[in-house]
Amino acid sequence: MTGKQATPLASRMQRAVRKAEAEARAETGQDTGTGQTIIKLTRHQPPLRSLVESGKIGSVELQAAEEISLAVSAISARGTLSAVLIERIDRGKSDQDWPAHIALAVRNYQRWQVHWSNEWKRTRNPMLSVIWDAVIDERPIAVIAEDHSFSRHIARLAIILGLRHYAARAGLITGNQARAWLDDVQRVAFKTVVLTRS
Repeated sequence: MTGKQATPLASRMQRAVRKAEAEARAETGQDTGTGQTIIKLTRHQPPLRSLVESGKIGSVELQAAEEISLAVSAISARGTLSAVLIERIDRGKSDQDWPAHIALAVRNYQRWQVHWSNEWKRTRNPMLSVIWDAVIDERPIAVIAEDHSFSRHIARLAIILGLRHYAARAGLITGNQARAWLDDVQRVAFKTVVLTRS
């Protein structure tokens, strides 16, 4: 047989560690730590950053994430301030407290959140929780995947498609692209649990 022998896993890992150390030294000009630490830190960065750096998401998805973050911040602050000032809470029906762009973000987010809450009740689809973990909590993709018991690939795909679904529903993108993004979210196959009542 005249073929290349497979490189043992330990050798490949050692080569990756040395390569990470060399690249870090070349970029900074100083010792930045062990290669294993460098690899670990790059693996556990916020999910949106890793998706942008790998070219998986673009400006529309980032705009959707910003709008989600803005809406959650506004809703959280309003609830806290309302409780402190002992005001009557109107369940988010009034947009008079916020500037127009924040009110629009809150309305878009609430509609999207109701959609995925209903999906959770119906099919146990954890999309809302995955997007919350990625955008609000900024948990690494590996942790999100582990918490929801699916692969990193599915976690990445769920984040991408969830942001695109939000963008399409919020009107950040229109036309055929919006319809395609709304349909794409159906591709994600989550592990579902059927509950029966006796």
